[in-house]
Amino acid sequence: MDKIRFYPLDITYKVINNKPVIHLFGKTADNKQVCVLYDDFEPYFYVIPKKGSDINNDLKNFETKRNDETISITKTETVKKRYLGNEIDAIKVFVKLPSHIPVLREELKNWNSIESINENDILFVRRFMIDNNIVPLTLYEAEGEFITQKLKVPAFKTKKIEPFESDTAIKPRILSFDIETYTPGYREIEPEKNPIIMIAFYAEDVAEENLQPGVSPKPFKKVFVWKRFKTNLDYVEFVESEAELIEKFKEVIGTYKPDILTGYFSDGFDLPYIKSRADKYKIKLDLGLDFSELKVKKGINVTAQITGITHLDIFKFIRKIMAGTLDTNQYNLNAVASEMLDEKKHDVDLDELSEAWDKEVESMDKFCEYNLNDARLSYKLAAKLMPTIREIVKITSLTIYDVNRMGFSQLVEWYLLKQAPQFNQIAPNKPSNDELIKRRAIRIKGAFVFEPKAGLYNNMVIFDYRSLYPTIIGSHNISPGTLNCSCCEGEAKSAPVENENIWFCEKRKGFIPTIIEDLITRRMRIKEIVKDQTDEKFAILDARQNTLKLLANSFYGYLGFYAARWYSLNSAEATTAYGRHYIKDVMNKAQNSGFRVIYGDTDSIMITLDEKTKEDAIKFSEKINQELPGLMELEFDGFYPSGIFVSAKMSDFGAKKRYALISENGVIIIKGFESVRRNTSLIAKETQEKVFEIILKEKDNEKAVQYVKRVVDDLRNKRVPLDKVIISIQLQKELSEYDARGPHVAVAQKLKNRGINVGPGSAIRFVVTMGNDIIRNRSKLPEEIKEHEYDSDYYINNQVIPSVERIFNVLGHTKQDLTEAKEQTKLEGFF
Repeated sequence: MDKIRFYPLDITYKVINNKPVIHLFGKTADNKQVCVLYDDFEPYFYVIPKKGSDINNDLKNFETKRNDETISITKTETVKKRYLGNEIDAIKVFVKLPSHIPVLREELKNWNSIESINENDILFVRRFMIDNNIVPLTLYEAEGEFITQKLKVPAFKTKKIEPFESDTAIKPRILSFDIETYTPGYREIEPEKNPIIMIAFYAEDVAEENLQPGVSPKPFKKVFVWKRFKTNLDYVEFVESEAELIEKFKEVIGTYKPDILTGYFSDGFDLPYIKSRADKYKIKLDLGLDFSELKVKKGINVTAQITGITHLDIFKFIRKIMAGTLDTNQYNLNAVASEMLDEKKHDVDLDELSEAWDKEVESMDKFCEYNLNDARLSYKLAAKLMPTIREIVKITSLTIYDVNRMGFSQLVEWYLLKQAPQFNQIAPNKPSNDELIKRRAIRIKGAFVFEPKAGLYNNMVIFDYRSLYPTIIGSHNISPGTLNCSCCEGEAKSAPVENENIWFCEKRKGFIPTIIEDLITRRMRIKEIVKDQTDEKFAILDARQNTLKLLANSFYGYLGFYAARWYSLNSAEATTAYGRHYIKDVMNKAQNSGFRVIYGDTDSIMITLDEKTKEDAIKFSEKINQELPGLMELEFDGFYPSGIFVSAKMSDFGAKKRYALISENGVIIIKGFESVRRNTSLIAKETQEKVFEIILKEKDNEKAVQYVKRVVDDLRNKRVPLDKVIISIQLQKELSEYDARGPHVAVAQKLKNRGINVGPGSAIRFVVTMGNDIIRNRSKLPEEIKEHEYDSDYYINNQVIPSVERIFNVLGHTKQDLTEAKEQTKLEGFF
């Protein structure tokens, strides 16, 4: 028997000789591709019989037919399990093939003696991974022998797979790509008609055999084009036709042998487009390591999958997982690369590409450079995100491909499914369509907000509850399995839910609270360790603690998520009810301790010290923490010398989460203002930020007024450059779904008519120009207009003044004051 050590990367199964065979594609410890085959895992599901029913023999003898195939149960096992907090006798039902499970489920669901059929919809491969503790990117040892199999990589058949190391040490080999297409006459993108013009590849992982001693490896860079022109770019390679271009795409992937093929919006555009063009030429895109073709699944969420090679769509990962951690609310490649890499796309007008292609211009270098740079940025993003991706994979035991296409509620569910066997739990079923409709109509009462009074404040302190909802769930044992337990009826303390008598078990820790407390404590330990780590180790541990935080914080949303298996309306309601209780409680105690509470929202409060000191505030939080249950903790967030709350619609009370603070080290923190809204121009954003800086740092009222006047004058006299008046708004839905056609929708339609792919998530950039027509008809693409054609009055009255008007209202100024001279006054009197 041979032994190999390998890292699983992609996992599937095939039916061979009427038996399901798991295929684990991965890399050996010495960095060679391999496929490990395992055929000793039987598909199964659970049947929970009604009390007093003995159906074991009936199940063993049951059979049905599908077409000409006889389907039966191969064996059963009676097992003791826990199901939603109760101990039950369940029957583990084994079948021959995974495809037999849905057939049997449909037959058995009509049996009166069966209470429920569970875990019948867990995919066979994921069931194998859960039961065998297979974690992708982690080292395993397999014992067996190499066999001949129709695969592009060596096949190793095994009966035994065991973990060898828990840490993920593999560095996946990443290849990035990007395509540019022909879209003449500003028509819509039509892959059935219009060809791919060029394909770019970029990678920095050079194969060992190509490394030279003492020579730094160069990145792999290629742009393939099927029309010749003069160029000095050494990475441009010409082919004779589009068909040959597609063959080159296959060839590069086959030669480079990537573990991960990545692109930006490659699920939604690049790979489906390539597949469509390949179909036109009857080219078989057999990219899979088992010679299978690229699989494009169409529908609401288009996906593209390659067997054995992980397809990572960076756009999807950013949208689904990283969006909440980014400052930008635009997820195009340029915006994301600007924030995460401090790099941008090349400034090229793609409208010119088709025209240049038709006219056979001498050089198309700028388009090749643009194409390659897009591929390079995608690669850089993939590399930067890899520590986070690794940690999510490690925690959930899902493949990179699956993690890439899941939101946080799905990740929570798969984490629970992974943990369920260790706690002897049977997972609840997904809701039926009728149940989904019912759940979607339900609204849960949210957090408590104590609205601030508009004004300027001095010497402020912020406290917030660390991971409020996760620690509430853990500390109060909140879960569907502990809800209204019979063992604590009449004894347990009721949750503070209005008009409901809800309690949670006080004698036995629930499955979900146990899981969530483990996530919290693991994160706490890592945060302590991470302080003393080197850069590389820091990146890994920081990604790990951030992943644990994101996962833990998603549990409350999951409990109230309409499609969740462990859905529990009462649990979600109890969580927010306890949240309201604790925020009100700490506010009352702060006031009773002599602090002035100026704001409270969800998990945090702001107080002013007045006659008290920062040390008094810290002692107050320490006293609160002595009284809090479990892992709950009130943290001292910081001291802020001054801050301002603006009014909500010119009322006396400030809008919640609309304030600006200055920290002890002089950093301005802005929450809820136009500076972070998606429909604000740069000139409005800059004006607002500068006004805050003058007010909070310098406390000079007149200087702030005069600054705004100068901006207004610069706009009127067209001294503000065009790039500062560009407005960018993100599409929230398909163009056809918009009833009201705002400026960004009108401009987006224009882009679509030009053949540019736009849809939900696309950031639409436009400038409002001079004229008497309605605004949407005067909204133009920045490249369509000259430097001084913007409408000054629009930007003064609809952008700059609205961004600062409420700030000055707090100081006693009106809109008109911003254009009238006044005597200089200081701000001390306003505090």
